[in-house]
Amino acid sequence: MKALLVFLLLALPCAARAETAPPPRPVVSEIVTGAAMTAREFPGVIAAEVETTLGFQTSGRIATRPVNLGDMVKAGDVLATLDQITLAEDVAAAEAALAAAEAQAAFAAQSLERAQELHRRGVAPKASLEAAQAKDTAARATVEAASADLARARDAAAFGTLRAPAAGVVSLVLAEPGTVVTPGTPVLRLATAAGREAVIDVPDEVLAILPDAARFTISTRYEDALVTQGHLRLVEPVADASTRAHRLRISLADAGQGFRLGALITARLDLPSAEVLTLPRAALWERDGQKMVWRVGQGRKAEPVAITLGREIGARVVIAQGLQEGDEVVIRGIHSVAPDQPLGERVTP
Repeated sequence: MKALLVFLLLALPCAARAETAPPPRPVVSEIVTGAAMTAREFPGVIAAEVETTLGFQTSGRIATRPVNLGDMVKAGDVLATLDQITLAEDVAAAEAALAAAEAQAAFAAQSLERAQELHRRGVAPKASLEAAQAKDTAARATVEAASADLARARDAAAFGTLRAPAAGVVSLVLAEPGTVVTPGTPVLRLATAAGREAVIDVPDEVLAILPDAARFTISTRYEDALVTQGHLRLVEPVADASTRAHRLRISLADAGQGFRLGALITARLDLPSAEVLTLPRAALWERDGQKMVWRVGQGRKAEPVAITLGREIGARVVIAQGLQEGDEVVIRGIHSVAPDQPLGERVTP
């Protein structure tokens, strides 16, 4: 009896240790905060809404280019010309070739008539008639080819003068007099007078919350600055390779009348204080196709929360729905956490 009592007394500490719950799991977590966007003004430049690269429709050597960078031109003004002597020589050669082909065709037609008459009288064999017919057909085809060559030479002579398709400003010169060009070779760029727009570059965090119809206040950077309103027209799809910034094109009110091409401007985003909730991508996991995170709930127990994602900003993602500012979210070891699992004190990364 005494031995049994001693055994029970020794076993009690072991049973107590077996029933003790495991300690809470330490976690690395992050407090979700809404960082207000501080960058609201962006430098930029005034550009033309429509820029056209112009070139000749024929080959040749550029003889003259009466316009220079920054010159204002009207529709129909001469921008550049090709060597007219060479073009005139091409036309003369094509005319001579056509005249020779027509003479050969006339002679072949006469030869055919004689062969037909001799064959009718039974003097010439049928082979002679067939040869005369073949020569007549070939001569007429040569006339058609020579006519096409002449038309092409005359078109080339007409295309030897490059004219402005619309009023505008020469924004870029790509070829100098003396340059030999082929059809379509860029000669200069014309910024038409169709309108002006502002061009700015913005970082990812701005693009992440930018509405489709974003409004801007545009002002020039000098005394007596011009100020106008603008709206987002285009976000270029490819980011800059070096800065990773995204280029925005902003249409200006009244087509930007009064703004000079190339003028430096400041574009202010007309947006109330916008807060963005973000988390590292490593905090996300998936259940039945739904993106989830582990939130530290009451009593520091893990609870799964379904979220809706927004844009990606570098290594982080915008949380559109599901979380609020101040929530604590597990960001490491997410695959070893279970619902209602006790979590230890927060450990910062």
